[in-house]
Amino acid sequence: MDIIHFTRGATDPLIDCEATGACFLPLLEGQGDSHVSCLHLHSNARISSPSPTHAAALLVVHGRITVATLDPPMRIDIHAGMGCVFDAGEPYAIESATGAIVIIVEADQLTARVRGISTPARIAGARWPSDSVGIGA
Repeated sequence: MDIIHFTRGATDPLIDCEATGACFLPLLEGQGDSHVSCLHLHSNARISSPSPTHAAALLVVHGRITVATLDPPMRIDIHAGMGCVFDAGEPYAIESATGAIVIIVEADQLTARVRGISTPARIAGARWPSDSVGIGA
């Protein structure tokens, strides 16, 4: 067994992808061309053009990010406990006003499983254990 960690002190500044306020740490290499990495975003961080060579899943484990897409043009807020999946070559940008920790899974192809896709009926009333703190007290 290998123990890995992705604390802020283990990351290095991200100097590619037109990034500001971002630190990066590669965590795992898989069979074929697949990778798992960690991204630490400071307040007001921006990444304008992540690598288009792989499909990518961005899984927010702490904080929140805003993802901007070009086609169709939109901005979507992604909070801790949520993620988004992009096809290889699909352009997007990432911003974080408050800071975030994001796990990035990259592979030649990624397909979201039906059970994991957010729909209003699926997530209605869903709460994290921490959401109940102070409720009913």
